[in-house]
Amino acid sequence: MSAFFPGNAAVAVSLSFDDARESQLQGARILDEHGIRASFYVLPSGIAAAPDRWSSVASAGHEIGNHTRTHPCSGNYAFSRTNALEDKTMEDIAADIDEAGRMIEAMLGVRPTTFAYPCGQSFIGRGSRRRSYVPLVAERFVAGRGYGGETGNMPDVCDLAHLDAYVIDGLNADTLMSLVDGGMARGEWVIMAGHDIGSDGPQTVSARDLSEFCRRLARDPRIWVAPVAEVAEHARAARAH
Repeated sequence: MSAFFPGNAAVAVSLSFDDARESQLQGARILDEHGIRASFYVLPSGIAAAPDRWSSVASAGHEIGNHTRTHPCSGNYAFSRTNALEDKTMEDIAADIDEAGRMIEAMLGVRPTTFAYPCGQSFIGRGSRRRSYVPLVAERFVAGRGYGGETGNMPDVCDLAHLDAYVIDGLNADTLMSLVDGGMARGEWVIMAGHDIGSDGPQTVSARDLSEFCRRLARDPRIWVAPVAEVAEHARAARAH
């Protein structure tokens, strides 16, 4: 599978971060120091708090992706009880996604081309009315990123509309590299999904470990590091030949 990636790289790696949290603005500087471009799946409310700084993140070459306007998840989560996917229709989720795209473009001048499923959940409705909204994402985006996956993505066969992504919150640099090494052995596209970037917290990637991880990625020519949209576009083009 190594010939699938540019420069005969043995593995592709995409770093991604969700929600447009304030700590990510500092974290983006770590990525920039190592020449790493990542994907930031933003909520309009997050970028509205610091639009100029988020505009700078986009100008640095990082991808700005769509993460919906209201972040609907299962009602099993207390924070989403009044915004539960179980109570949504396909029209509801489509409107949420489309409005987020319009707001992001209005604030940053960027139209997202990939999407990240809030909580990694891709359904609406309950019981006999439960439906996947993956087809809706496939109609609108080059790729849709999942969350909480247990494997990398085989670039020649994976479903670009619902990609697996490892959760990296709380992982140290050695553990992060072990995921890349495993993906390298299998010729995978390894997608990583985190939240805050800092020193501590329940959904935090250590700034120190992120810096060390980026240093290792940047010095290894066998690893192609690129945002989700870039790898997805490459995979789609390669499949067409």
